[in-house]
Amino acid sequence: MWNFLNSIFATYHGTSYSLNEFVHSFSPSNPHFALTLGIAGLTFAIGFIEYIYSFLLVNREAKSPYNILMHSYYFAIDSMGIFVFATASHAVGGFWVFNAASIAEVVWTLFEVYNLVKCVYLEREDIWGNISVADAWMRVCGWVLVMVPTVNLFRVFMNDPAMLKWYIFTNVLMGIMPGLYWEKRGTREGASFGLAIVILIGTVNSFLPNNMWSLTSSYFSFSNNPWFYVTGIVAICFSIRTLFVYKKLPAKPKVLANGKHSVW
Repeated sequence: MWNFLNSIFATYHGTSYSLNEFVHSFSPSNPHFALTLGIAGLTFAIGFIEYIYSFLLVNREAKSPYNILMHSYYFAIDSMGIFVFATASHAVGGFWVFNAASIAEVVWTLFEVYNLVKCVYLEREDIWGNISVADAWMRVCGWVLVMVPTVNLFRVFMNDPAMLKWYIFTNVLMGIMPGLYWEKRGTREGASFGLAIVILIGTVNSFLPNNMWSLTSSYFSFSNNPWFYVTGIVAICFSIRTLFVYKKLPAKPKVLANGKHSVW
């Protein structure tokens, strides 16, 4: 019994992965280079698509599919990633994946700035009620002020040299939170069945045996890190639930009151 309990709750297969594992995995000398690059490319592409939906929804329907907690958290982690990947590249003498990831994080950070601005000028009454623009900015800045140091603190605590540990939490959050937020709002406006499908695909892709994380380092394999996959099952279940949440919400018109077509 104690062996079983120790294997689940008291076994640590190392504390982290190394930058050199990253370099090996994304180098042509790796026999699985094509697979690793393809899965990583798909993972990043899904992340971009999820935010394209956010742009479409907030501009057409005046509501974002993600709440202020998600926007501020993603701003913190993406802005942090700019510097983490840049320093990782410098540490290994320059590496194309780290350089590309740092540039991609600049784009993602700008995505989040855009969404946070929309929270203030377009969504503030839905989010906070009847408050002024100045008060809305104070609240957004408050969220960012909490998230940035917290994310950086736990990155250090987790010994996460290339953001892989933190990035899986972005996908867990994406799998769980949107459906709960849509359910709380009680409307399909600002939500999308197409987005729910993309979120489900992205969540499943993150926790398949050949996911980007396990292909990069054995630290994320099932044998070394079963809780990674337990968390994945929970996130997948919630992302499936999001489909049913959306179907139960009142239908939105194809053409909205502002004259714009709603997002499917």
